[in-house]
Amino acid sequence: MIIDETLAQPAIAYALGRQVGGAVERNLLRRRLREILRTKPIMPGWYLIGAYSGAKKLKFTDLGQNVDNLLAKCAQKVAITIKTS
Repeated sequence: MIIDETLAQPAIAYALGRQVGGAVERNLLRRRLREILRTKPIMPGWYLIGAYSGAKKLKFTDLGQNVDNLLAKCAQKVAITIKTS
């Protein structure tokens, strides 16, 4: 994650390797992640989202909870970085 306040909205990329599954499974997971992130208030910046192989088996709500936890960790690190700068 790189915070860039000059962006109007967050720029999000997905890095889902073959260990996640075939192209169909990776695309399905990418669409699920995109839908989850669409509803979240995310700071403008550059984001790279990856996933482990078990992510495709998670229920939508469980995947959303994992994304929430990840975003909370990112927000905490940004707050720490801003305070120390």
